[in-house]
Amino acid sequence: MLSATTAFPSFASTISRANSAPQQPPTAPPEAPPDAPPEEGEKDWTIGQAVSGLAGAVVGAGIETVGNTASSLYRMPETLYQSYKALWNTEQIGPVLKTTIGLLLPAAAVATPVLVALGSAGYGLFHGFQEGVENGVGSAAKECGKDVKTFHNELSGKLLEELRKYEAEPLEPGEEPFDIKLIEGGKALVGGAAGAVIDGVGVGAVTLVKTPRGVVRAYQEIWKSDMGPVQKVTCSILVPPAAVLAAPLGAVGGALYGLAVGAKEGYQNGLGASVEKTGEAVKDWWDFTNEALKSDSN
Repeated sequence: MLSATTAFPSFASTISRANSAPQQPPTAPPEAPPDAPPEEGEKDWTIGQAVSGLAGAVVGAGIETVGNTASSLYRMPETLYQSYKALWNTEQIGPVLKTTIGLLLPAAAVATPVLVALGSAGYGLFHGFQEGVENGVGSAAKECGKDVKTFHNELSGKLLEELRKYEAEPLEPGEEPFDIKLIEGGKALVGGAAGAVIDGVGVGAVTLVKTPRGVVRAYQEIWKSDMGPVQKVTCSILVPPAAVLAAPLGAVGGALYGLAVGAKEGYQNGLGASVEKTGEAVKDWWDFTNEALKSDSN
């Protein structure tokens, strides 16, 4: 909007030109543009789409859980073999650190398929659901089958490829392999074991405690959204199975994290620092979940 100081000279100039110019017949005011049609809201799902989505969720969770877990178990012997082979043949690290890592590998190997199973169940649940709603149960099965193929051929295969690269990587001229003292190796083992327990139990417990609040928050978000009633009911059905997966997924993921961090802190800074660091991870998870579940009204 023009200010008074700029509008007045402009107005005076317009009057002056109007007085000196020949009079023109008045013109009709321009027609107002037609009102734009109101945007159509998101259409609700049909009952058939809802049923197809829920069936796709069940099928997708089953395919991804069984397929990815089977792939992980199938790859485990080869992955362990390649891990030990790369570990002992690499020039990058010395014998004490090699032995320490070698002793920690079986624990990680056992936990990995469990983590894969839980993560795949959650991912398959939602991927299968989405695909089932949009394209039917057959498409959900097909797409989740592609996920399993990708996991087996690309993700698991990529890990083996990286292990082989690490094994063949030489030291630079004049570079010495990195190693730790024998006592530091012992601290790494104890720190890794303690960290796995602290973070596994701690993160799992925090997740379990926060799950009811997370369920309530999920239902609040669903029912106050602009979705149609069929969408709301259908999405609500998916909340309980997701809640069931949360705590065990947190426990296994926390245990793997604590194993790695506890071992590293143990040999670098001692057992006290290892326990403190892994304990901080539990506190950080508590703070993160508090923030994530904070409602808009808080």
